[in-house]
Amino acid sequence: MESSSIGIDIVSIARMGQASKKELFLKRVFTGPELAYAKSRQRPEKHLAGRFAAKEAVVKALSRGILSGLSLKEIEVVNGADGRPSVRLGPGAAEAVAGRPVHLSISYTREYAFAFIMISAAAEAFGREGFK
Repeated sequence: MESSSIGIDIVSIARMGQASKKELFLKRVFTGPELAYAKSRQRPEKHLAGRFAAKEAVVKALSRGILSGLSLKEIEVVNGADGRPSVRLGPGAAEAVAGRPVHLSISYTREYAFAFIMISAAAEAFGREGFK
């Protein structure tokens, strides 16, 4: 049985502002919808920093480095109808998560974006009595 895992990351919004000036970086890391969302906001670099932190937190929760072959574009941060962020996974990332629920929280200060990911234990590990 898979256990739960967590990942957390922090990204400087100013540093993301500098990195986001490089088109190659943006194309390697973010999906079209992620870029469109960020560009529609007052401070695009803030939202890109939050999404980048979320992607890195997923990689950490999976205990895989970026050199493992998992592309950050396979981890897409989307917003639900209620505005809450969630993660949509491409085939490679979805295989690594193995059907377990992924929970995301993104928070900001004026200078930093923080992301926390929890990949829950397999759903069948939970019952009315809690963990088995």
